[in-house]
Amino acid sequence: MNSSGTLIRNGDVYDGSGSPPQRVDVRVANGQIQEIGPNLVSHGEEVIEADGLMVAPGLIDLHVHVFSGIGLYSIDPFEAGLRTGVTTMLDTGTAGSLTYANMARFIMPAAQEDIFALLNISMIGCIQGHPKFPPYMGDLNDGRHAHVPSAVECVKRFPERIIGMKVRLTSGLANYEEKNELAGFHGVFEASELTGLPCMIHHIASRIPTATVLKALRPGDTYTHLYHPHPDHGFDDHGAPLDAMLEARERGVLFDVGHGVGAFVWRVAEPACQKFSFWPDTISTDLHQFNLRGPVVDLPTTMSKFLYLGMPLEQIIRATTSAPAAAMRLEHQLGMLQLGRQADIVLLKRERGSFPLTDVENQIRIAPERLIPVSVCKRGQWTACGIPL
Repeated sequence: MNSSGTLIRNGDVYDGSGSPPQRVDVRVANGQIQEIGPNLVSHGEEVIEADGLMVAPGLIDLHVHVFSGIGLYSIDPFEAGLRTGVTTMLDTGTAGSLTYANMARFIMPAAQEDIFALLNISMIGCIQGHPKFPPYMGDLNDGRHAHVPSAVECVKRFPERIIGMKVRLTSGLANYEEKNELAGFHGVFEASELTGLPCMIHHIASRIPTATVLKALRPGDTYTHLYHPHPDHGFDDHGAPLDAMLEARERGVLFDVGHGVGAFVWRVAEPACQKFSFWPDTISTDLHQFNLRGPVVDLPTTMSKFLYLGMPLEQIIRATTSAPAAAMRLEHQLGMLQLGRQADIVLLKRERGSFPLTDVENQIRIAPERLIPVSVCKRGQWTACGIPL
């Protein structure tokens, strides 16, 4: 498509705010959104007829692992990015202070997408820790890996793309020793305070009580893997959110999906969402080597699961555009279709039929519709979606 200018006509435009769509046109020129309004006149640009399509801000995936070439988990940014409608992504702690410099030098500049990072409080980052790939050792196998001074110094050296801190609190990733988990738990908050940045907490099958973690989270911090299957998730036996969950949300803690290979099950998500309306603030994939070809696949597939659950489409789009942008403190730059903004745009199709959607326990729901990315614009440059891996 013509990179110098395009006019998107007759689409249903979702601006990312959560408001209902409008049938308006969008003009893109010089990498920016130049005009939004009804019945815009062509100025000689390439015209995209978007009738029957949704026009939305470029999708933002708040939880991926794209430090390609490092460790067991990471995939190439291409696999999680433009081909799926994602224009911006947040790598959540693949890199620690010992490895982040290489991510900044080799991965981020080479990607077509914008990549930001959460720095792992563990110096070694998230490079191992899958139980099927021995030896099973995780980020906090040694509590000394949670080294706050090194993390703070790394943030100071690389302030452009590090937007927060990350810790993985799982007993097996800490050599089943509570002291190692606690080193990461206390360390991530100390580093966050010293740098003035938010943090994201992975808390699954941990020896640290759920309520303890939730009470420690501050406004703007993120609790990911919201609907995981282990007993220490944040819901009671009926699917109602625990008081500590409600209190955390009330004070501004954000709740993220982080689907992954072990952190989204229908048996938790269905009652939490459908009975108790505990919807996520942000919808993310946790894409990595072990879920790219199922059950996650991509962000639109994860979005389709929440469409099946009954989340309004405008809220699904908000949870994958302006909400993650705000969680990253980049809301003035990304996540909205507004005049003068960077031209990051996705065209989505709402396809109807019969589609199996699988959770991490191989439980399947048959959905009557799904979201398919058609094409995507990054800073005015258009790319077709759906390119096979």
